[in-house]
Amino acid sequence: MNLMDQLAFGPGRDRGAWIKSILLVLTLVGLLVSLSYFSVAIDYSFLKAALYSGTPQGQYHAVAKKLEQAARDRGGSLQVVATAGAMDNIARLDDPASECAPGFAFVQDGLPISADAGIQILGRLPQPETLFLLMRRGRNIANFADLKHAKIGLGPVGSGTDYLMRQILEMDDINGLQLQTSNYDFETEAALVARGSIDVASIVMNENSPLIRKIISEYGLEILSPDDIEGMVSRLRWLRIGRIPSGFFDVTQPSPETDRLVAQVDTLIVANECVHRAERVAFLMLMSHEFPSFIRSNPPPAAKSQDQAPLAEEARKFFAVGEPEFADKYFPVFVDLMSPTYWIYLLMLATVVINALGIYSRFRLWRIDANREQLDERLKLLLNARQGGGLSSEADSDGVSVVQRDHERLLALRADFDLLHRRCRSQLKSIVTPMGSEIYYRYQQALIEEAQRVLGELLRADGAVHRDGGHQAR
Repeated sequence: MNLMDQLAFGPGRDRGAWIKSILLVLTLVGLLVSLSYFSVAIDYSFLKAALYSGTPQGQYHAVAKKLEQAARDRGGSLQVVATAGAMDNIARLDDPASECAPGFAFVQDGLPISADAGIQILGRLPQPETLFLLMRRGRNIANFADLKHAKIGLGPVGSGTDYLMRQILEMDDINGLQLQTSNYDFETEAALVARGSIDVASIVMNENSPLIRKIISEYGLEILSPDDIEGMVSRLRWLRIGRIPSGFFDVTQPSPETDRLVAQVDTLIVANECVHRAERVAFLMLMSHEFPSFIRSNPPPAAKSQDQAPLAEEARKFFAVGEPEFADKYFPVFVDLMSPTYWIYLLMLATVVINALGIYSRFRLWRIDANREQLDERLKLLLNARQGGGLSSEADSDGVSVVQRDHERLLALRADFDLLHRRCRSQLKSIVTPMGSEIYYRYQQALIEEAQRVLGELLRADGAVHRDGGHQAR
């Protein structure tokens, strides 16, 4: 067995290497199992946030309660908070006076969001909301011009309905109708329309909401659908035309009596800057689980979303592939600390550093080997000189005997080997030395120690010669 084999497979070395390898594998497996256990792929345990839902009677709230129960069933904590509406939801997400608490909210598209609020869009609900303009049944309003001087209810103050209607009323031609506006809650304005106190009630709500069905049937109202509604809708980029079919609310006494064109607006899902990435991903997974068409309905059209609230990066990638990224799915703790993109950059940087350290270590090993060979050549020259003609006691030109000069050379050579041995041991233990490269340093160390042994024997032989010479002289 050669020297390299002895170093690699010395007594007990193979057993120790196997034990270390087994322990390393078990540690990695345990780490992966732990990370998988705490993964959003298994449950929604990372989902701990508030969900601002709007009024308790609205469809937002019903959807929010459904999500709350689904999250609780799988380890999440989603607390539904009833609010006055979409505008109130935005205000709560962007409240500088409150502590930074993670929160999600449902808001209708087109609402103003502060550019520095840190609010991001996660997507939209599969079904849009409808702007219902309600009038008394039997009344004939053919177009917007017929509403001149009419009294319009705009919904609760600060609601999404109020904001949308005021934007419509600010249009030059609509503003010229000199409409009279007032704010009421939805049921109150519906009752006022039924009594004739106001002409039109405005309600932004999902068409499947029990509240809108109750209001239309209880107060005998009909959907107002002016002939020129498409022209109005086309001016606001976050609106689109929808259709309510005849008999949608009542088929026995058709309500509406005929198909009605209505304005519709998307319901956006937004989150504040306090929501961590793992929570956003968990919420996206919850939405896709509870609403099978959620992924197909997203991402929201860029032309309709507010520029101040961009689509979140993880949502964009989620909709592109239909599921979370690998890092989001299995390592949510790490993506909370830093985006997967930056982790890749960090990994690339670490790879470059490790490779650079490996090159540096090989350079140092090459220098040790080169220096050792030079010292070996000096040792061979000394050995050849001794084996060729022996050592003479005659003095050279400096008055120093050949024996003494040779002895000094041996001492200097031993000092150089000692220095090289210390360098080799130091670099062997250095953190720069890559794992697995120690054997090459040990090989160099063994060669150096062999040379030191030969030098030691020569020096001991010189010492015996000097002692014998001294006895003979006496």
